Amino acid sequence: MEKTTGQTLENYKIEPFTLVHDIVVNWWVILLGALSAVMLTYIFLSVRYVPEYTTKTTFVVSNRNTSASYSTLSSSSTMATTFQRIIESNAMQEILCSKLGVEEIDGEIRADVAEGTNLLELRVTAPSSRESFDIMEGILENYSSISFYTLGDIVLNVLENPTIAFSPDNPLNMSGTLKQVFLLAAAAFAALFGILSVMRDTLKTEDDVEEKLDARSFGAIAYEPKYKTLREMLRRKKRGLLITDPLAGFGFVESYRKLSSKVEYRMEKEGWRTLVVTSVSENEGKSTVAANLAISLAKMDYRVVLVDGDLRRPAQFLIFGLHPKEENELGEFLKRKNNHELLMKTKVPKLYVIGGRNCYASSTDILQTDITRKFLNRCKESADFVIIDSSPTAVLGDAEIWAQYADAVLFVERQNFIYAEDINTMIDKFRAQRSNVLGVVMNGVQSFGSVANATLGRYGSRYGEYGHYGKYGKYGKTHKESENGEQ
Repeated sequence: MEKTTGQTLENYKIEPFTLVHDIVVNWWVILLGALSAVMLTYIFLSVRYVPEYTTKTTFVVSNRNTSASYSTLSSSSTMATTFQRIIESNAMQEILCSKLGVEEIDGEIRADVAEGTNLLELRVTAPSSRESFDIMEGILENYSSISFYTLGDIVLNVLENPTIAFSPDNPLNMSGTLKQVFLLAAAAFAALFGILSVMRDTLKTEDDVEEKLDARSFGAIAYEPKYKTLREMLRRKKRGLLITDPLAGFGFVESYRKLSSKVEYRMEKEGWRTLVVTSVSENEGKSTVAANLAISLAKMDYRVVLVDGDLRRPAQFLIFGLHPKEENELGEFLKRKNNHELLMKTKVPKLYVIGGRNCYASSTDILQTDITRKFLNRCKESADFVIIDSSPTAVLGDAEIWAQYADAVLFVERQNFIYAEDINTMIDKFRAQRSNVLGVVMNGVQSFGSVANATLGRYGSRYGEYGHYGKYGKYGKTHKESENGEQ
């Protein structure tokens, strides 16, 4: 029965490692998004920012008919109100507009009496320090002539002359605001990637193979770092990630022991001897899985032939460190250009590699001949198992051609990489042409537990990529491209 890969809200499961991984790998997007939010906030606040410069002076309120200070302190508030009306009068406004050469005063003028004193403070607030000072100067020059009949015997004497304000009352200090915006924006983008990670219908755990795919699960290959030392990382030496490496982690080696046991059991039960190893997309590690599966079967005392059937992008000669000659080229043999010995020995007893290093743009045409079928039949006669490393199914149709001549197909799918819907589509495509799908093995599987074990040094459970040694070109990829090389 075909499985549906669509999910409802209650079917979404959170896998902590892939969730954190999807957020971390998009750190640059989160950073750029947060910086963009900061920049937009700065522009918005700068545009809306209106500076306020305040010029102030202080008057002493006294009586015109006596030299004593104005003693009736209770009338001070009335005095401030009266003076405020004088300033806001049409006469004063006309004088100030004429002095400044404007149609109306763009500022706030306020008069207040200091509580319990006969001191009156006049404050002028305007968008510029020059304008604020000019308004204050205009008031001081003309208030006496306007207020003569209004104030009566009350006299205002300037106690403190006004000065130009060199800094605004409301400085544009946005550092705190911008920091908050940065943190909030970064958190929002991180949450967005977290939601997208949870909603992405990919293979996040081994159980997802059985739940989301219409195929049997053949286990999971633990993640293993390609470079064991800092020197190797800096030199980026191209070499295979094989279980024969003395530094290979226990989890990585054990994964292939379990995989080879399952493959052996299933192949023996069905009477199959030829197996195509492929993947939906590039960079899922199918070449390394094919190589290590062949090694594992050879260590089980089987005679194994590993065929590098990816004529467009051969990899096995790099993985095993081989130096194929022209007479070893599988592509040349299939083109009927030679008939020399194809088998290349490896350091693993009973394991032989057939392939080459030349890239063939017309690989599909080369494989679509009866020679390919006869070639596989000859391999079956000389080996217990024939493992065929084929090109990705979404890139070329070569894997389908190999599958027509082989007994079964094993899909290698990287953790949290390809949509389950796309994997099911390819599985159905192979079954439609009557090919036997052995199952699906998850590659590069990581979890917080495995990372902790590797960190503690008990055993490695990380999976590494196989280096960039060529590209298929601009062929279709499904939904997501890897930033890393293929394992």
